[in-house]
Amino acid sequence: MQGLFNFIADIGSALEWLLPMFCYVGGSGFLIGGVYGIYQRSAQANGLASRPFVPELMILAGATFLSFPQFLNMGNQTLGFDSTASLSEGNAPAAVSIDALTSAVSGGPVQVLTAILHLFRFYFMSYGALIVYFAIIRQVGRARGINNSSTGLNMIMLAGGFFVMNADVIGPMLLQELNLTSS
Repeated sequence: MQGLFNFIADIGSALEWLLPMFCYVGGSGFLIGGVYGIYQRSAQANGLASRPFVPELMILAGATFLSFPQFLNMGNQTLGFDSTASLSEGNAPAAVSIDALTSAVSGGPVQVLTAILHLFRFYFMSYGALIVYFAIIRQVGRARGINNSSTGLNMIMLAGGFFVMNADVIGPMLLQELNLTSS
């Protein structure tokens, strides 16, 4: 069991290294592409200049990626969650205690789910942030005309990323709302 938790914690740690790299490289690329698109407008060239608001959207996405933790924190606060995001925090691997899991089992399904999600919370936070990142990338690609996704799907993906980031809060609340708790 400890090996499984260590493996998931290692995947979360890898995402904690990859996501900042994606944000900095992608954000810089979008800023440069947006500025170049505005320059193309002044030269009356085709390409990004022929689509309305694409260079501005690229600059907005670039600025969002370069300040990604603040964007995630604002989104969490808007949705009513109190977790905070950081791209440089570095979390220690979770330790599994048989006593903690045994006491959670005796507490009912909500306690078991809370204990398990607490162990996987760093993975869910990193993976949810990656989903938010890809939702923004897909929306910019849609505006540029290079993919066929709908705006509604991208917004659902964005909200879903925030929900995955806060799985340790949503899971137990959902069990209680569905009356699946032991009395």
